[in-house]
Amino acid sequence: MSDVNGVGDVAEQAQTAAAVASPTDATGSTTPDEQHALSAEVISLLYEQAFAPGEGRPEGEICESFSNILLRHWDLCCIETYLRGDDGRLRQSAGQRHPHVDVENARRIGELMVVEVEREGGECHFWPDEPDTCPGAEEIRETFAQTTLKAGVAVPIFAHGALAGAVVVVSTDPERLRNALGGIRCVGPAIVIAIGNARRGAAMREQRHRIESLVGELRQRTAALEDANRELLRVGRYRSLFLARMSHELRTPLTSILGFAEILLDQEDLTETQRRFCSKIQSSGFQLHASLNQLVDLSRLEAGQTELFLHEFSLRETLRESCAAVARLAQKQEVKLECCSAPELTHIVSDEGKLRQVLYNFLAFSIGRSPAGCGVKVHAAPAGGNSLRIEISDEGEPLKDPMHLFDPVDVDAPNERGTNMNELGLIIAHRLLGVLGGSVTLKDIEPRGLAVHLNLPARPTES
Repeated sequence: MSDVNGVGDVAEQAQTAAAVASPTDATGSTTPDEQHALSAEVISLLYEQAFAPGEGRPEGEICESFSNILLRHWDLCCIETYLRGDDGRLRQSAGQRHPHVDVENARRIGELMVVEVEREGGECHFWPDEPDTCPGAEEIRETFAQTTLKAGVAVPIFAHGALAGAVVVVSTDPERLRNALGGIRCVGPAIVIAIGNARRGAAMREQRHRIESLVGELRQRTAALEDANRELLRVGRYRSLFLARMSHELRTPLTSILGFAEILLDQEDLTETQRRFCSKIQSSGFQLHASLNQLVDLSRLEAGQTELFLHEFSLRETLRESCAAVARLAQKQEVKLECCSAPELTHIVSDEGKLRQVLYNFLAFSIGRSPAGCGVKVHAAPAGGNSLRIEISDEGEPLKDPMHLFDPVDVDAPNERGTNMNELGLIIAHRLLGVLGGSVTLKDIEPRGLAVHLNLPARPTES
């Protein structure tokens, strides 16, 4: 039913209606005074329909309003308005009839005449004193014979060259119907204009209601997100406070345990079994101490409480010492560790302590994923400008999903291997690298292996 939606603005519509209100067809003998009065009513009705406040009138009521104009001017018996439906066929939209009119036969006549309008694309007339010309005239005449009605006309309504509807008028007085023909032709386009206005108004109201609904939904979701964000911040503060207090409460007895383990190991009269147990206590204590430090570091990073202590130092020496720190782990894993740096590698200005932590965690990660008998290579060199690159390559299996290697979501997930502090250390190293102004890229090595590229600024940036 989109054919009646594209009529112009109200000013143009009024001019169109006024122009049509003066038909030149000789078959309609409406007087100038009648045409003037009819035109005034049509324009007034269009104006009222276009600018009336509220939800607007239904299409049926609009058609009835225009039909009432014809009824008042010419006292016609029956006026039926048809509009094109979604299936392309003309469907009855409204009807105005005198009480004495046979409703069923009048409707049947209207349907038959509309069929002729659709078939011929023009007006369909039935006059008792004129010969029948349309293909369906015989059935129309038979239906007229069953009523007191004598004549009928069906005037098509066009919009943009396409059939948009039709006005069917029947009467017991053929002469009165002939006189009203000009007015009927005037009302047809006005109905199209009014229906187009009504549909555009309904579409705009529906769109406005939809927008208001979306805005309300957006406000609700925004409020819910704000509440959730406040809750997350509150939980984050409690978590940081818990980790800080927990680490303090655990470090004190842990320090005592490590101290007593060291004293016991210094005793010469321990049996081999006792010494092995003491070494196990000391090793587990060191591991627990490292885990506590990692949890505290992660908590500080998430809270944005990490501070940088910048000074100038030798990257070559820091790299050598970091490799020495993981040498025992490499020996235990039976992994060969090679460390070298370019001769032109100079001193850098950064936070040496945090860089050591970054290097240790990435080195431990590469060693941990390398099979026994394989090697891990470390190489550092300037990368041009104010940057340098440290490459750590191993011979482990390719990563299935390297993009989520630094995702903290999996840290709290159950793990078949028990703790996953290596992954936690990697997440901390990745975030510390970002704090230092650096970045990391991962690249698979054929046929097997992974290369970790650490990119660092040699000097702090202006920001």
